[in-house]
Amino acid sequence: MECEKTITLKEIIEHFNLEVLADGNLNQALHKNEIYRSGYELTGFFSKDAVELKSAIHVMGARESRYLSRICQKKKREILEEYFSYPFPAMVLSSKVADHKLLIEVAKEKNKVILKCNMRATKFIKELNFYLKNALGREAMLDKHILLEVYGIGILLRGPEELKIGAAVELLERGHKFITDARLNLKETENGLFGMNSKAEIIPGKDYFLEMQGEENINITNYFGVKSTRPVKKVDMIIELEVWQEKKFYDRLGIDEVREEILGYKLPKITLPARKGRNLAVIIETAAINFRLKAMGFNSAKYFMEESKKLIKKNRERRERGEAVGEDNLSVKMFAEENKLEILIGESTAEEIFIKDTSIHRPALALSGYFDLDEESYENNGLQIFTIVELKYLNSLNEKTRMKNLEKFFSYKFPAIVVCGKVEIPDYIKELTEKTGKVLLKSEEEISSLIIAKLNTYLEQHFAPSVAMHGVFLEMYGFGVLLTGKSGIGKSETALELIHRGHRLIADDMVKFKKRPNGDIIGRAADLPYFMEIRGLGIIDIKTLYGLSAVRIKKRLDAVIEIKEQTTENYLTSINYMSSKAVILDEEIYKSELYMSSGRNAAAMVEIVVMNLMAKRLGHNAEHNYNEGLSRMTEEEKREIFYDDF
Repeated sequence: MECEKTITLKEIIEHFNLEVLADGNLNQALHKNEIYRSGYELTGFFSKDAVELKSAIHVMGARESRYLSRICQKKKREILEEYFSYPFPAMVLSSKVADHKLLIEVAKEKNKVILKCNMRATKFIKELNFYLKNALGREAMLDKHILLEVYGIGILLRGPEELKIGAAVELLERGHKFITDARLNLKETENGLFGMNSKAEIIPGKDYFLEMQGEENINITNYFGVKSTRPVKKVDMIIELEVWQEKKFYDRLGIDEVREEILGYKLPKITLPARKGRNLAVIIETAAINFRLKAMGFNSAKYFMEESKKLIKKNRERRERGEAVGEDNLSVKMFAEENKLEILIGESTAEEIFIKDTSIHRPALALSGYFDLDEESYENNGLQIFTIVELKYLNSLNEKTRMKNLEKFFSYKFPAIVVCGKVEIPDYIKELTEKTGKVLLKSEEEISSLIIAKLNTYLEQHFAPSVAMHGVFLEMYGFGVLLTGKSGIGKSETALELIHRGHRLIADDMVKFKKRPNGDIIGRAADLPYFMEIRGLGIIDIKTLYGLSAVRIKKRLDAVIEIKEQTTENYLTSINYMSSKAVILDEEIYKSELYMSSGRNAAAMVEIVVMNLMAKRLGHNAEHNYNEGLSRMTEEEKREIFYDDF
């Protein structure tokens, strides 16, 4: 709810200590910040429809006064009489205006207010503008929002109550500050949009409450102390929380900034989806740090894209010099057979068409007709993946645009298209595949991320002695730990919290492993290290955000932790400690499974898994000791100790 404010001439006189030379109506109310320095009116020219002659405060300086002094008395009176007949509220004379006898005389006749300040005209206009901007600034009361200060950044938090309150409490526990929720009053000022606790000044330190639906409100001051509150804060950004929607697209780059207008201010806005294991407080903290980084002139997402373009150009130049990467003896037919893919079109030529690159692409931009950035993706013999999303998008285009984009797309030299899931393939795709001599493959896998991961792993193993794996690679307590799991399960978010806890990032999303002669598996990042992708937030630069101590170049792989979704209703995150191994480059690596729930303690559980591995390496096997102790107990002793389980 927005409200308009007013201010009287008396309040302005008191604030600036102005001298009243002609006291017309001093109780006039001003609604807008309008200031005008006298000009063409002094020549006798008046624009009758001009806004400044109706509602602006007029200011006259020494320059205008000298001009008037050169006009004959009769002409001057005529000009002033017409000038003061207009309804503007008042005129303020600067300290340099000396000859104002006639001006005051005419003003009194016209019942016009004449004031005098002790400043030069330019300085007074500047200070009056600042004062009116703050005094008349628009205000609005917002409901269902929480205003917090996180690392000095004012964050307006909104979304479902359970998400919003949960994130706010966790941020307060981490030492950040609370301004208000239901009592949020937003005000437009000269320095930006400010939010304030509208009742904090009435009872200082005692009126900071976080309202709970159907429960007793949380007294922030009592629970977290006075240091966790403040009455007012500039609003810098909006963060909207929402429940994770599997089919919704969330920003994964962070290049295009979304803004929302409040009281005329366009504030940056990000949407953060919440799901099991996603620590929203950590992501909000990162969003605040990233905002400060952008304010300092460094945009991680743009830098990432610029560096990606440089790599694309570099790879193109290498190919032009004949520096091929990998082997060229993998036929599409062999590839299809070994990955259990059905050949729909091109079976007769599948044995003669070779895959020469490990790259796999989903041609989102290309299908829309934009090829400049990703042109390398279609010239380098990379496989193309189509899902139901791509097919729906193509069907949404008009026929002319669709065929134009597809003809351009099929003109590139990629060997094959893999269509995922049980979808109906349009005839125009089949016709263009046959026309251009490409191969159309079919996978029954519904989830595109899984088939991409599977095919990518296969291609990496085929073309190079090293292997690339999807996941996040970290150093924890001196151990190299790879977090794996299906797309969207929360690997990057869990890793982000672990970085907050002092652990170090080696690589996110794609990790390259090489086997050393001694059998050690060494992992490192791809060509652009230390970047991390967080859904809703986009690409962030861990090295820049958290410093060199938060990253390292490479590390030996010691453990693989697979994050899975909890299928039961158990609130807590659970761990499968059963001894298992992951085979990577023919080497067995310790593996554990972590089942994710809404307990939001996945990072702590990952730490426990690694500490348990450390204990085993030191000769202490908790699982073995537990089972051995249990085997020595009688049934009666078991019932007495574990009565809840028997």
